[in-house]
Amino acid sequence: MPARVVGTARPLHGRPEVSQHRLKEFLRDFGRRPRPSLPREAPGSITVVVPCYSHAVFLPDMFQSLLSQTRPPDEVVLVDDCSPDDTAESLGALVAGHPELAGGRVSLLRNDRNIGQAASLNRGIAAASSDLIMILNDDDYLMHDAIESVLSWFGGHTDVALIGAHCIYFTGHEALAAAPKLSTDYAPPGLPLTIQRPEDVPGYRKYNDLNMTHSGSCFFKVVWQAVGGYRADEAERVVPFSDRDFQLRVNAVWPVAVAYETPLTLWREGSSVDAGINS
Repeated sequence: MPARVVGTARPLHGRPEVSQHRLKEFLRDFGRRPRPSLPREAPGSITVVVPCYSHAVFLPDMFQSLLSQTRPPDEVVLVDDCSPDDTAESLGALVAGHPELAGGRVSLLRNDRNIGQAASLNRGIAAASSDLIMILNDDDYLMHDAIESVLSWFGGHTDVALIGAHCIYFTGHEALAAAPKLSTDYAPPGLPLTIQRPEDVPGYRKYNDLNMTHSGSCFFKVVWQAVGGYRADEAERVVPFSDRDFQLRVNAVWPVAVAYETPLTLWREGSSVDAGINS
């Protein structure tokens, strides 16, 4: 199964895809506030935040990837964005059936109306109690060593604010069942990360000049708070997509690292929905 980096690019008829104007506005506003320091020590805890919308059929697979981690998460926060299907019931049953997950530190938040992925992520991250946040989309699957890998990477790169990687695409349950589920099945251990620094950001023109899969991406909670979290209003974003917009704003302030050769997730193709999870 070939490895591919997820791209969210859409052609804009020759215009730059990254709004440098909005990045400059963001940096001006950011410069008026005290800049927080990154933690000096390697992160001691990690929370996985999962925004959920209308993917009830995929939730058992996603949940199994959390249960199978070689280094369990310290906390899991699940956010149901007022799904019209059986997402709420499925999440409730999975949590009740697996009290061992994260040592029982699992929160299930339910939005009383659909507010979209960006706002759901902000709600979930605000509720998290760990130093480090990992994102997992509800239809994707974490490599079983994903948490162990990112904690090791952060331990060796204390100057970076966010780490992301690429993914392996799959379609359907049978393909997922057959796929190897350790990152080392696809790339040898110890491959270097690519560091992308704030001085690189003014040269970005395309969405994928900074390219990582949203699922499996990790960042410090203090960084999320400092840059204003995920932006729910597309008109305020550097790019139309809330995940890449967030990553670009972080990279405009701090170095970020990308594992361009080591996948952290199995990414399900063809499962997008029209509302909630995509915005």
